Amino acid sequence: MSGTDDRADLPSLERGKDLSRIFAFTDGVFAIAITLLVLQIEVPQGLTSNGQFLDELNNMFPDFFAFAISFLVIGGYWIRHHRLMRMVREYDQTLMVLTMFYLAWVVLIPFSSQLIGEYGTEVKLTTVFYILNLALIGMAMSLTTRVIIKHGLGEPKYEWELKSSLNSSWYVTAVFLVTAPIGLLLGGWTPMLWIVLMRLDPFELERRRKAREARKTQSG
Repeated sequence: MSGTDDRADLPSLERGKDLSRIFAFTDGVFAIAITLLVLQIEVPQGLTSNGQFLDELNNMFPDFFAFAISFLVIGGYWIRHHRLMRMVREYDQTLMVLTMFYLAWVVLIPFSSQLIGEYGTEVKLTTVFYILNLALIGMAMSLTTRVIIKHGLGEPKYEWELKSSLNSSWYVTAVFLVTAPIGLLLGGWTPMLWIVLMRLDPFELERRRKAREARKTQSG
């Protein structure tokens, strides 16, 4: 009888409130992915003059451009994920599985980023591959947010913001999917479109507007 009671007291791995390990693991994966970006840029060898150094820097511009874009993308996704998880009060097995699915595409970014750095202007299909990588991250985040809402894992007071985050994630995913065919024309310059389209995200704009109103109300 006592053995049965002991087993009943064991914590379940399928659901719980201790999110710290999920946060720590996720942050670690993001940190590794963002560090690997710079490791893809090789230091030029055999430099003997300033002119040669400048020539090498010019040749490495596509790599630096890919690094800058991917750094911003990974940083942006980390911020979104951090904001999302702050609204979560507990986890379940589905959330853990989707978190792994999400991170799988995050750690692929250094590879796809190196592809566009090396071949983005010549083999434009590499740009499409890169864009689809980013779209899959957006899709994974959308599914994660949907599960948080559907399974009641979020704080009730953040219900509106969770729904807004879900819509915003689908918007970001749509931006990447819509611009994927354009990547066949623009190649490595396609990310410049994202700078414009991301700023037009109506759900993020609405969230910022409400945040400003809330700050004014508190200060007033």
